[in-house]
Amino acid sequence: MPDIGRAFGVSTLTVQSALIAFLVPYAVAQFFYGGVSDRFGRRPTLLCGLAIYVLASLACAASTSMTMLIAARIFQGVGAAGSMVMVRSIVRDLYDRKRSARALAIISTVMVFAPAGAPAVGGYLHTQFGWQASFLFLAALGTILFIYCVVRMAETNVVQGTDLLGNFRAMVSGYGVLIRERAFVAYSLNIGFLAGGMFAWFAGVPIVLIDSYGVRPDQFGYLMLTGTSGAFFGYASAIWLTGKLGVNRMIVIGTFIALCGGALYLALPLAGVLTPLAALAPMSLFGVGLALAFPSVMAAAVSVRPNYAGTAAAINGLVQYGTAALATLAVGLLPHATHLPLAWVIFILQACGMIAAIVGWRARPAE
Repeated sequence: MPDIGRAFGVSTLTVQSALIAFLVPYAVAQFFYGGVSDRFGRRPTLLCGLAIYVLASLACAASTSMTMLIAARIFQGVGAAGSMVMVRSIVRDLYDRKRSARALAIISTVMVFAPAGAPAVGGYLHTQFGWQASFLFLAALGTILFIYCVVRMAETNVVQGTDLLGNFRAMVSGYGVLIRERAFVAYSLNIGFLAGGMFAWFAGVPIVLIDSYGVRPDQFGYLMLTGTSGAFFGYASAIWLTGKLGVNRMIVIGTFIALCGGALYLALPLAGVLTPLAALAPMSLFGVGLALAFPSVMAAAVSVRPNYAGTAAAINGLVQYGTAALATLAVGLLPHATHLPLAWVIFILQACGMIAAIVGWRARPAE
């Protein structure tokens, strides 16, 4: 992020607005993708999202000003939202509640490579080819996925309707049905608070490490693996633990571990430990908890009303990335001389997540 700021001659806060410009439409667009896919099918919805994403990524690479980049990032967020909603919806189309959690754990194990490896890959592309190379790389990946889905993907939603007006009425009613379910609301908030903590860290720690703690940009990407390493272990463990402990227990246990990670992350700077390692290592414990809880809470949320799996995934996405956008904004407005303000944001979010997990446990349906 600091490198793009220097390229356009703008402040760090302005650069962070490009991240928020992605997250806000990414969250809001998911709200619509889910209902549309419930009524009109997963395949056309996914292909539409991928097409928007590829074109927007190319526009990002072609940007000649921060204003143009932010505008392109808005459309990039709109396009990317379709893939996230469709992954959760398609899994629920194919599997029951417990098997969905295990499938999502496997998918998440792969997906964790993105935030873990992106700084290193992005840093390499930037130093070798310029900041535009990262967006061209994303456009290439999107194009490959689009072609693969055109050739290989089959429709998984077998309950879609054919009446256009009736479809839109059913889509709107689905949102009302879900937000009246206490368990669903608790699961969705849990997702939001867990994700908000991780996104707050991704947004804030680069600035602290590079601008305040003196870490070189080419070292930063590799150091980030210290903080994300716990997620690899957590997702791998979730694949087999879910079958033994059940979805509901996994949510509570994972959220509690994430809270412990957030507490440790806060305790170190409060004790005066202000080093790059202190700003990184405790997040590995947080990552374990997030990885244990996340697949189960996603599966639980989309299983409350299986006929509205896409709509449920959409609301989850709105809450998840809406919370992430607010957390990112909060981090951007706080001072960055140390990672203590960032630690407070992460800890508060995880305390709220624990409350949501307890409410979800009490309102839980049977396994």
